[in-house]
Amino acid sequence: MTENDRLPKVSIVTPSYNQGKFIEKTIASVVAQSYLNIEYVVVDGLSTDETISILERYQELIDTTIIEADEGQTDALNKGFKYCSGDIIAYLNSDDCYANSDTIATVVNYFNQHPDVDVLYGQRHSIDEDGCFLHCDPYRPFSEQNFYLSDFIPQECTFWRRSIFEKAGAYVDTEFKFAMDYELFLRFLKNGAKFLAIQEVVGLFREYPSQKSAHLWHSTGLPEIAKLHQLYLGRQLEETEMINYNKEHFYRVNPGHFPEIFEFYENFWHVLIAHRINVLKHKPIDEWMFHIQEVHQIFSDRKAHKLLAF
Repeated sequence: MTENDRLPKVSIVTPSYNQGKFIEKTIASVVAQSYLNIEYVVVDGLSTDETISILERYQELIDTTIIEADEGQTDALNKGFKYCSGDIIAYLNSDDCYANSDTIATVVNYFNQHPDVDVLYGQRHSIDEDGCFLHCDPYRPFSEQNFYLSDFIPQECTFWRRSIFEKAGAYVDTEFKFAMDYELFLRFLKNGAKFLAIQEVVGLFREYPSQKSAHLWHSTGLPEIAKLHQLYLGRQLEETEMINYNKEHFYRVNPGHFPEIFEFYENFWHVLIAHRINVLKHKPIDEWMFHIQEVHQIFSDRKAHKLLAF
């Protein structure tokens, strides 16, 4: 057994379908992690673009690659989770990335420091199609009360222990095509999970016109969230009410109750964001994995680690 094998194993699943434009950065952001005890599973639903050729280029660094027809994202996730043997589990969609090479090491360190925590999530930076910074929300501790009202947890920034996953059934509900992460996290809560929000940027969430989160929000997302609110709250929330609760979580003021105070805080935050955008000057922040000096050594170390594990 190597020193890395004594560290908690982190299993990550990437569901994939025709994301050839982005998936290489997704994969590279996982395999370029400084933390070596990672089990990486990619499940592709027979992509017809360049995705398959990209998967072939990285096959030595991916533990399990499944390429077969599936019934969508949730089905792909469930296939991938069946191959996960890690102590800590997460999934990263094929258009998102981890924020830097130490992301997983940071997450594991927090889990080690907080053995009572079941689910941990960090902060999200939203990026555009070209990888340039768009915006982010202020850090706020987890609020169970607010979470029942609005899904504010960034999925690509979230990790959970195998124990809570198994306690909650060890599956993603295939009934949900959009809000499957919200359903899973609410199910974690139902099973007594303790959540922790950390003040670290963990994931890069990509926003673009053809993105699933954008074009399915009204047709699929809202009805699914309404179903969850009915189940957990006993009532459904109007879209505006839900958005106001989401803003209340981040800005501590509900715009529906105190619009002028909310506007002041929101404008102040937007000034800070505008400064950050100006500092970055439209430089892509999703290409770090191709530029860090030690990346080739990390790739070599990961290959060696996989051979030793085998």
